Amino acid sequence: MSQFQILLMPAFALMSLAFLFNIVLRRFHGTPPEAPAIGVLFGVAIVVAMINPIALGEGLVFDTRTLLLGSAIAFAGPVAGAVTLGFGIACLMTMGGAGAVSGVVGLLLAFGLAIGFQRYLQHRVTHPVVRDVAFAMVITTSIIALVLLPPNTTTLHLWQIIPALLLCNIVGVVAIGLIFRRERRYFETTKALEEHASCDPLTNLLNRRGLDRQVGASHFDADIGHALFFFDIDNFKHINDSYGHDAGDATLAIIAQRLKNSLRENAIFARHGGDEFSIYIPNVNADDAEGIAQRLCNLVSNTPIERGGTSFEVSISMGVFWSRVHFPLQEMINQADAQLLIAKNKGKNRARVVYNPEGVDALAA
Repeated sequence: MSQFQILLMPAFALMSLAFLFNIVLRRFHGTPPEAPAIGVLFGVAIVVAMINPIALGEGLVFDTRTLLLGSAIAFAGPVAGAVTLGFGIACLMTMGGAGAVSGVVGLLLAFGLAIGFQRYLQHRVTHPVVRDVAFAMVITTSIIALVLLPPNTTTLHLWQIIPALLLCNIVGVVAIGLIFRRERRYFETTKALEEHASCDPLTNLLNRRGLDRQVGASHFDADIGHALFFFDIDNFKHINDSYGHDAGDATLAIIAQRLKNSLRENAIFARHGGDEFSIYIPNVNADDAEGIAQRLCNLVSNTPIERGGTSFEVSISMGVFWSRVHFPLQEMINQADAQLLIAKNKGKNRARVVYNPEGVDALAA
């Protein structure tokens, strides 16, 4: 079989692997399950490779188990490699046969060699392609495990297998490296652009687009209820006119950071534009809503803003809408905004809460 034909099956496998890797990234990137999920991906691939080995000729076969195990470690870390190793060993033990022990030892050797390279040699090679070639050459030495085969099948054809295995490992690791790095760059660039489009650059809070997305993805407990807190800064125009727009921008950023640091983890905080903000809390009791609103108001009014040697007092007014019923986000904002207007008219620097537990007009201050 020609070298081109030897590489044809792995090439098709790589295309499938790249497609599945993109799906895994979209689902798990940046989360604890990412490495195990990639390990499962490589683990399934290693099982398929061992069940369908590549034939070099009569009596000569090999598979891409070393390539796949090594790549899992190189591009997704030791956790992914350990998961892949588990799949490989389970497959070998299930298949059984004279080569089972040799195969398990070979996988363990490849795992150890890959971990060793990543820990002690990787930083010495700066060019990624050269590093991938060196990595492939190192993990290929795990073929020494073939000496554990029975004497009648031992290393009669070992020197015929090594060149094909080395070629497959080098081309495979380089190809997987190029594909995986490209997919990661593309995914991370896309994610950064999406986050930028959903973020307010002045306060680093969500903008309205980001708020819609995160609230839409959240779930509240109807037995507990949820609340929308809507507020703005009292006399914000006066701050801009008296101290300058830089001071106004600083006020927005300081208040945003001050409140963000005090919010519970599941709160979704956004700036709508100008000096208008909202906070959505998916699970909050009716008894807690007013206390939270008053605490937030006090956090702002109790500490003056200091800017360029100048200190000035600032306060916020807040409207809150609480219910156990699912409402569209805009309806919750409208209801809270109506309470904000009442709070403004009653003297500012205060919060007003409307309770609508069953989705009816049962309002209470």
